[in-house]
Amino acid sequence: MNNIGDRIKGCLMGGAVGDALGYEVEFTDWNSICRRYGGQGIQDLAIHGGKARFSDDTQMTLFTCEGMVLGFWRSNERGTGAEVAWYIYQAYLCWLMTQGSGKKKKAPVEPLWEHESELLREPGMNVQRAPGNTCLSALHSEHMGTIEAPLNNSKGCGGVMRTAPLGFMQCWGPPIIKGAEAGAITHGHPGGWMPAGMLSDIIFRIIYDERKALHEIVEDSICKTISVWGELEYTHELIEMVRKAISLADTDIADVDAIHSIGGGWVGDEALAIAIYCCLKHTDDLRQALISAVNHSGDSDSTGAIAGNILGAYLGYEAIPDEWIQKIELRELILKEAENITEAAEYADKKYSGSDNKRMPLQRWG
Repeated sequence: MNNIGDRIKGCLMGGAVGDALGYEVEFTDWNSICRRYGGQGIQDLAIHGGKARFSDDTQMTLFTCEGMVLGFWRSNERGTGAEVAWYIYQAYLCWLMTQGSGKKKKAPVEPLWEHESELLREPGMNVQRAPGNTCLSALHSEHMGTIEAPLNNSKGCGGVMRTAPLGFMQCWGPPIIKGAEAGAITHGHPGGWMPAGMLSDIIFRIIYDERKALHEIVEDSICKTISVWGELEYTHELIEMVRKAISLADTDIADVDAIHSIGGGWVGDEALAIAIYCCLKHTDDLRQALISAVNHSGDSDSTGAIAGNILGAYLGYEAIPDEWIQKIELRELILKEAENITEAAEYADKKYSGSDNKRMPLQRWG
């Protein structure tokens, strides 16, 4: 598989593995984790029914992919199309239908492709895995949230934990903007959608400017965030949080102490910053990065998922421990979604790059 496909596959599988590792200890404080697993915390995937289970984070990430793919091909076939956030909203309405304890519920607004969604028809996706209240209430509102017309004032991490796929392709516009718009579907505070945009931007830079070191990519994304939203008061809070994570990664402070000094990851900026810290501290060791990302008293599955997205994309699929890949539930479904969105990304990369078939330069959106 080419480099783009390998990084996309690594991003999705890395996120699922990090999510599953952290899902077992979500809502568990650090002292309780130590009592259960020992002083180093949880070190391996927990198995239930023969497989390691991921949470709503991976569910919604996969639905993000499906909405992007179905919307992309529909737009290309018809020659016209809507904004990518609208297609993703349709996919989230399908996800909402899966949150009924194995029975499909009617969404408040009928999804455009209810009968086209492969994820909706997959029994293993029709399970509740601690779905976020903000996501549920926003999708039940019968309206699609936007940055300009927010549905609420939530800055929870449910906005950022699902937007890595917006970094897979740039044909709709700047990934940082499109990721933020996807986050704003359910989370109205800038602290809910701005980290979502920054994650998408980081993933895009990893995939399409792979010559740079990870710390350089994060710095470039900081600059981009300031250039896009520098006039907003919250922007400085996010940048301060991310810079704190960068500084902590250069110290000898124990990971759990560094993470607790950042926060619990329950809100968007903390979740992104914790993930960035772990990825910079353990850039060449995905296993240790994910172990560090989930061993704390906060939102362990989301911080694990985001760290897995980032480092899985940066190091590629082969960097993920094979024994973890083999344990994860719905492994083939994840790989299929990676193939589907890679095909769309490659097609877009060629179609929208100009007559010489070279990739659209990063600086156009970067």
